[in-house]
Amino acid sequence: MNAAVAYPVPSPNWILTYTGQNITADISSMVLSISYIDHLSSRAGELEILVEDSSRQWQGAWYPALGDEVNLLIGYRNAPLLPCGDFEIDQLELDGPPDSFRMRCLSAYITPAMRTRNTFIYENQSLLAIAATVAQKYQLQVVGIADAINPVFSRIVQKHESDVEFLNRIAREHDYDFTVRGSQLIFYFRAALAAEVPQITLTRSDVERFSFQNRTRHIYKAAQLNYFDPDTRQLISQSAEAAGIPTGDTIKLVARCDNGQQALLKAQAALDEANSSFIHATFLLPGNTALSAGNTVALSGWGSFDGRYLAVQTEHLLNRKSGYTTKLIMRRVIAD
Repeated sequence: MNAAVAYPVPSPNWILTYTGQNITADISSMVLSISYIDHLSSRAGELEILVEDSSRQWQGAWYPALGDEVNLLIGYRNAPLLPCGDFEIDQLELDGPPDSFRMRCLSAYITPAMRTRNTFIYENQSLLAIAATVAQKYQLQVVGIADAINPVFSRIVQKHESDVEFLNRIAREHDYDFTVRGSQLIFYFRAALAAEVPQITLTRSDVERFSFQNRTRHIYKAAQLNYFDPDTRQLISQSAEAAGIPTGDTIKLVARCDNGQQALLKAQAALDEANSSFIHATFLLPGNTALSAGNTVALSGWGSFDGRYLAVQTEHLLNRKSGYTTKLIMRRVIAD
C-alpha cells in the first residue's frame, strides 16, 4: 500500500505587547480569543482580548490600567505576521462564573485630542490642504489616491465638531472615505479606490461560509442637487447617475456649494452612500493576513453575485476552539 501523504497544517501565531513588553508567553495559556477589527472609513480599529481568569490574577495584580498601550501581530508561524497596530485599553469587563476577563481597545492613533470638539473656519483651501492642516497638529502624513479630484472651498466651517468628525463629514460629502492608520491620515477617493485592480480573487473553495444581500429599498438610480447661491444669484445644478442600478428613484438634494464641481461631487457622494447597500456580501474564511479593509476583491463562482467588491470591514479572529479565521464584509462596486 502507498504511504499516506502528510500535509502540513498552518499553525496560528500571534504576538502581544503591553506597554512595550512582550507578554505572549505569559498569557497564551489563558487566552480564549483575540479579535482585531479593521474599518475602511472613519471608525477606529478595534482590538478585543478575552482571557479565562480562574486564578483571578486579572482582577488583582494583573489588573490593566485604562489607557495603557498594547500592540498586536497576528498570522501563522513561519510566515510574515499582520501588524494590527497600536491600541489603547478603553474598557475592561469581568464576567462569570467561570471568571473571564475582557479588554476592549481602540486604535491609539485616533487620540483624545482628535476627538475634542472645537470650531474653526477654513477659507480658500482645498480638501487635501485642510486635511494636511489637521494632520500637522498630530504629526501625521496625509495620503490620498493619486489624481483624485481635490475640491477648493471658498469657506467651510468646523462648528463644534472634533477633528475626526469634521474630516469624516467633509470627506463623505465629497465622495471620499477617511481614516487614520498608523502615522498616516488617509483620504480615499471612492471612485479611484473602487476602480483599483483586485489583487485577490475568492472562489467557493476559499471560504467556509458566505451570505449575499441584494436590495432595492432606499436604492437610487440618480441624484439631483440644486443650490441657489445668494452671492452670485445663480442656480447651481448637477446630477449624477448610478451604474448597474436597474431601477430606483432620484435623490433630491439642497446643499451649499461653490461651483458645479462641488455640486457634482456632493450628488455623487449622496448616491454612492445610499447605494452602498445595494449588494452586500459577508464571508467567513480561514485566516488570511492579506485581507484588510480597503482591499478590492474579485468574486467568482456565485453567478449573478460575481464581480468586484470593496472590503469595508475585516475581522481577524483567533479562537481557542476554531483557530484563526477572517470575517470579510464587502459591498459590490462593479459588476464585471
